[in-house]
Amino acid sequence: MNNYADKPNMKNMEERIESSSGSEGSQNHSIGLTTPPDLNTPRGQIFIAATRLFAKFGFNGTSTRAIAKAAGTKQVMLHYYFGNKVQLYEAVLKYEGTTMLAVIFGENPNHKSPEEMLIDSPIRLMTVLHDNPQWASLLRREIADGAVHLRNALRDVSEHGPLGANLHFHNAYLEAVHQGKAVDLPVEAVRECLLAIGYSAIYLAPLISMINERDFHDETVWEEWKLTLSTILKRGLLKTPPK
Repeated sequence: MNNYADKPNMKNMEERIESSSGSEGSQNHSIGLTTPPDLNTPRGQIFIAATRLFAKFGFNGTSTRAIAKAAGTKQVMLHYYFGNKVQLYEAVLKYEGTTMLAVIFGENPNHKSPEEMLIDSPIRLMTVLHDNPQWASLLRREIADGAVHLRNALRDVSEHGPLGANLHFHNAYLEAVHQGKAVDLPVEAVRECLLAIGYSAIYLAPLISMINERDFHDETVWEEWKLTLSTILKRGLLKTPPK
């Protein structure tokens, strides 16, 4: 596995929420970029329940009544804290989306070169979604529905969202090309292809596993996927593939 020791996992989402300082009240239905409500409050319980149900059943398949029941609170409290189902759903998407992007395009713990970071980005995306199946399910369902809510949720997060991720990738790629390490291709197309490769690897994993009769969650199979993808990308994108 890649050494991303600080990457968040849905298994410890409760711990992350419990350690955060969320604010209560009906005056503000928005949610912080990386700070969801306190788990010990009804608002936090609603947020956790909504995340689980949206990931399992999607936006259309989840009702506010079901969320309130799973959170152990009254339905009116959901509207008090979050406004309506759309606002709650987009708050969940904003938190999960910005957290995921922070992992993929965040710190460079191994101080990798620009060209290595290019190859690393789809591997990071694969790793995040592989290690956080609830994230993968939430994202898969939202994209299948057209990703309208996701675009709305991430519209105002500037450097913490897709805009910041694009700038991060853009700068790394241009630097690698400038240094003569990467093939000079349209930067937008390169970014789109790498993200598509990383995401589709997880999105199509169940189908591929069924066809090939190989368990995608098996550690040996998973390591083979990452090694093979990394090798292919290095050979195709870099002028002098690093060993």
